[in-house]
Amino acid sequence: MIRSLINFVVLVGFTLMLPIFCAAARLWGSADERWLMKMAFCVLGPFCADLWYILLSHLVFRRRSSYLMQFVIFVLGYTEIFLLLKSRMVTF
Repeated sequence: MIRSLINFVVLVGFTLMLPIFCAAARLWGSADERWLMKMAFCVLGPFCADLWYILLSHLVFRRRSSYLMQFVIFVLGYTEIFLLLKSRMVTF
């Protein structure tokens, strides 16, 4: 049980820090690190946006985040990634 809790905390921490990791890999990383961060962004990007929305709405705005808005952010995030991949702005 403690191991799964630690895994959950690490996953949430990595997802929240994803924008910083992507910027660091883009600026100072090798080609393999850039590729890994592109993959992580494509898979975890909408989750990162959702977690940041929840965090900001609870801590800054002092209100609960609505499930509808979380769903909209999630769907629009994957739609944006799909359009970026389709227009070849992000390539692997």
